[in-house]
Order: sequence, then C-alpha cells, then structure tokens
Amino acid sequence: MERMKVAFLTSGILPVPATKGGAVENLIEDLLDENEKKHSFDFSVYSLYEEKAAEQSKNYKNSNFYFVKSPEVVNCFDKAIYWIAKNLLKKANLISYRCILRRLYVMSKFPKILLKNDFDRLVLVTNSTLFFVLKNKKVAKKYEGKTIYYLHNEVRSLFKCEKEAASIRSLIGISEFVNNSFRKRVPTLKNEQCYVLKNGVDTVKFTARDERKIKEYKNKYGIEDNDFVVIFAGRVVDEKGALETIKAINECNDEHIKLLIVGAGFYSSDIVDDYTLELQKEAEGIKDRIVFTGYIDYKDMPSIYQLGNVAVLPSMWEEPAGMTMVEAVVSGLPLITTNSGGIPEYIPAELAYILDRNKDLVKNISRCILQIKNSVANNAALNTAKRNKFIEEIGLEKYFEGFEYVLKEG
Repeated sequence: MERMKVAFLTSGILPVPATKGGAVENLIEDLLDENEKKHSFDFSVYSLYEEKAAEQSKNYKNSNFYFVKSPEVVNCFDKAIYWIAKNLLKKANLISYRCILRRLYVMSKFPKILLKNDFDRLVLVTNSTLFFVLKNKKVAKKYEGKTIYYLHNEVRSLFKCEKEAASIRSLIGISEFVNNSFRKRVPTLKNEQCYVLKNGVDTVKFTARDERKIKEYKNKYGIEDNDFVVIFAGRVVDEKGALETIKAINECNDEHIKLLIVGAGFYSSDIVDDYTLELQKEAEGIKDRIVFTGYIDYKDMPSIYQLGNVAVLPSMWEEPAGMTMVEAVVSGLPLITTNSGGIPEYIPAELAYILDRNKDLVKNISRCILQIKNSVANNAALNTAKRNKFIEEIGLEKYFEGFEYVLKEG
C-alpha cells in the first residue's frame, strides 16, 4: 500500500532535528523517530537550516528535509529589531520580537517547494504566521482539504489570515484549552474537525538512570549528598515562574535546599534580558545555593531531573500543556505546579501539588517544598500505580498512534 506523504511546515525559529532545543521541535523529532520504526508515512520537513540539524537529518530513511538558510543580513536586522524593542520601545514580551524577519524569509521559500511536490497532508506547526503560506493561491488550491493545523500554543493573532485558518481540514490541539481558544477566533470550525492529541514523551529515556551522567552533573554543580535539590526547568521568562521559585527558596530559609534554574531565556541563545537580571538580583542573598545552568541539551534532561528531589514549575500564564511538568513526573519527581491552562488536563492531581496563582503562591510553594523535604509520606511521586498508568498513557507510541489516526481518518 502506498504510504501517505506528509509535509511539516515549521516556523523558521528553530531547526528540526531539534539541535537548538524547543519543545515543539523536539516533539516533531519524536514523530520522525517513531516513523523510522513503523514507516507509516513518508515525511518531509521544511525547516530553518542549521549545520548540526542538516547533519542529523542524514540519519533518517523515512523523512526528507528541505532546509532554508537565513542570510546574515536578515539575522543582523533581526538583532536590530530586538534591540529596539528592548531598549527603545521597552517591550515586555520580548520573545515576540525575536527572529521576525528570519521567520518571514524562511516561510517565503516554502510555496515554491510545495508546488514542486505532491503531499497528501500539509501540517502547519503551531505558528499562526504559517497561514501566510496559504495566501499563495496556487498553494491554497493545491492543498485544499489537505491542510492540518497542529496547535501547541494559544494564538494571539491570525495576522489577517482568518480565511486561510477557516479553510483547514482539521485542527490538532495539544489540549482542550488551546483548541477552545483557537475556535473563538475561527468559530466556523466544527466539532468533528477538532482533535486533542496530548504531547508524548520518551518514557524509556526519562525513566532510565545514567548514574555516570548524574554524578557528572552533581560534581559540575557542586551538589552534595545532603543537599535537597529543587529543579526548575524551562525557558527563563516571566510566564514560566522562575522568579516565584527563587522567592520560595528564599522563604524556605533552609541551607540544605539547593535550586537549579535549568534553561535560557531564548532556548540555546545567550541573550540576557531585564528579567534575567531581576532573577540574578533576587538570588543574590542565596547565590551559593542557586545554580543557573543555562541551556542544557535535551538528551541530558533525564539526568538533570533525576539528580533532583522535587520539580517546581509554577507556570504564571495559561500554559498550553507543559512538557516539563510531564517529564518531571515521568522521571519520578514530586511536582509543584499551578492550575493554569492545559496543565490539569495532563497532570493527575495525585501526582502533583497543583496550586492556585494567587497572592499566597510563593508562600504555598515554599510550604510544599518543605513538606516534601521533611516527610516522605507526602511525596506525590510515591503514588506508584497512578504514575505507572500515567507513563503508559503518555508514551511516544501512543502519541504517534494518535497522530496517525488524525492524519488518516481526520
């Protein structure tokens, strides 16, 4: 039987394979990896060029890659736009101002390649600017009834692409939360066009222990055997709650508690913004017990979680799903998080302390950390039966099966 040909259009921010990080990019890579085992599809990936990504792409037998290299002049103008947004316009949400021209440049190359090929499904991956590709009338006509929008975040704007968004065959959202939000902008979508596909995680990698790697990181970050290690993992931006985590560590007033802030503000970049400076100032009084690791390669994240005692991930926005929360639970850590967005859809209440985002949040995080530290009986990760069931349901095999179903039946 002839295999369905499927093209992924990515945003041009980060490459696939995910050599520069990114939760969405890692998930697409997971789908490609599962397809290597099953060969259910012939995949094609349209991505930003990056040298290591291009090299890794050669390992795939069942996926083709179309890389677009961003000219240096485009990258320079992007840096200028970011500088203006930060220093002159004093914009709060700086992440929205990264790589604007690069994204547009990469996307501008997609129509020509799409028209040269014939795909059974066109998957637009999360960024709503990708609807611009359907502004090309030839592309829109060729892929009418074949386009799927794979949504990972709340859409803040459709950039006057309402008509193109309404033309999609199906919507795949990572939670009911993001689907409901998108459908408010595109009310013509019918229930039968909309699917929820929960993100999967490589449960084998996140449950296995690499004692050599764990010891290596303990030595690197000066973690002693009697330290109680709190892990914060994710982009170091205000909506992820790093500041609230540091404040909670301060409030614990316990010299044996050490905090690892794992991640960078802009994935693997070295950009330092005002928020990072605020974190450093808040950490000043306990800087001997806080480590800012910077960007950590995703393949090493299982060992990072496993050198910890608890994960504190207090999302301060309406989190679409929260892969770090899932990874922490699968790794066996008790989790302290917040009741936001799609998190309650993913994380069973028995496996986490899910707190309200109110004026007492920092105090409640601190209380939960001390409760976990001082009483093994209160360790949420000890609900073994519930955790085992969770691991079974969140694995990559089921994730791929769900994706396969929507592409073929949806």
